[in-house]
Amino acid sequence: MLIVLLPNASSAEILLNNLSEADFDLNTVSVIMKDVNMRNKIAKDVGPFKGVHPDKLAEKLAKAGLTEAKVKLCTEALTESKALVAMDVSASLLAAAKEMFTDQSAEIVKE
Repeated sequence: MLIVLLPNASSAEILLNNLSEADFDLNTVSVIMKDVNMRNKIAKDVGPFKGVHPDKLAEKLAKAGLTEAKVKLCTEALTESKALVAMDVSASLLAAAKEMFTDQSAEIVKE
């Protein structure tokens, strides 16, 4: 699973559009944002973090194997209006996905 932080909702929306144009399955992508209404405007509640509300994100990230420091980094990023994106991606597509994420100034938290 690829987990990244994006600077804002706009970056998340552009990323999702780019992934869709490249024929990635958006049902494998979760977007978590502090502003749930904004998230709902740009992304569906799907992917590996489906149903996870920002309040419960720390628990889900810990279960995904992130260290306590990375969990804190992610939860604090949400308070700064950043977007967390988690994507189930096969090893054969990982490099392409990472390139698309970094094109949007993503900070990779977990590969």
